[in-house]
Amino acid sequence: MPTLDPLETGDHVCWLVDPEDDFTGTARAFAADGALFGDKVLVIGAPETRWLLGGVAQGTVVDPAVERAAGAGWDAAMMLGVVRREADTACREGFRALRVLARMDRVWPAGASPQEIARHELGLDDLVSSGTAVVVCAYHRDSFHTESIQQASGVHPQQLGMRTLMPDFRMFSAGTDCWKVSGVVDSEGAATFRTALGELVARSATVRLQCEDLDLMDAAGMRALAEVAREDPSRRIVVESANETFRRCWSLLGYDAPQIPVELAP
Repeated sequence: MPTLDPLETGDHVCWLVDPEDDFTGTARAFAADGALFGDKVLVIGAPETRWLLGGVAQGTVVDPAVERAAGAGWDAAMMLGVVRREADTACREGFRALRVLARMDRVWPAGASPQEIARHELGLDDLVSSGTAVVVCAYHRDSFHTESIQQASGVHPQQLGMRTLMPDFRMFSAGTDCWKVSGVVDSEGAATFRTALGELVARSATVRLQCEDLDLMDAAGMRALAEVAREDPSRRIVVESANETFRRCWSLLGYDAPQIPVELAP
């Protein structure tokens, strides 16, 4: 997507911010659109003058640095709680939705691992899919390792800023314990896919993967899927709408075995 203008409720965007991007201008315009569409605005970042339009703060501003200095121990889990609480408040107050812009380099000032990002963003995507919020997570490229940026990109349904990075696959919420997988899961993206799937399996007894938009999963991707399933046989992964090529390769690789709790559903 080229801009943040066309966003609707239920959208969850990964904004990859390059040093030369006009972050301030784009962020201010996104916040200002809240008044236009009847959204309550939540900015997670630094409450500096650049967040002001006409001298008026655009909605609620939360500064993780201030919260940490006050001993609040502010982290990504607390961000999720704030978004959930503010979304409920916005609904009660009659707003269309909660409009969130989060500077992730302020949420994780020392950067974050792919595992931390997968855990946080998949949880946030689950919340956003309820249709009560529109959320933009701004990842400044110079604040995160390449692997972390790739993970962030892969677990958002939408992305702004693709000059140097286009994710091979995307995984995002399609309902309770149900996740849509699209694109290509090959040797380059298998580690990212494994991390995301591992986080889902860790919190749900059954995880459904909708794969009708999956173009390809090669041997590396299937191995990642099988390894996650093997790690906890008490969990169950259901792969839905996989094409015939996937099914044939899965069988040829010997993964259709009782010790691998993966079910290929119609």
